[in-house]
Amino acid sequence: MTVKRIEPIKDNSIFTKEELEEFKRLALKEHGVVLTDEQAFEQGYALVSLFETMIKKTIEKRRESKELLKNGF
Repeated sequence: MTVKRIEPIKDNSIFTKEELEEFKRLALKEHGVVLTDEQAFEQGYALVSLFETMIKKTIEKRRESKELLKNGF
């Protein structure tokens, strides 16, 4: 498995500075880990990507199930 390198935080990032700060605060509070902005961005991006994949798979499965029911299976 290859890991995609994510560019450092930019002004047009998918996360706001406030969201990254909240993510860093939660990482410290819940896990005792101090994250840099770049680490918070990378981990946040990975988390969002995971959820995006899970949502897409769930939608695909539901569509397949509906299609099977529609076709009498």
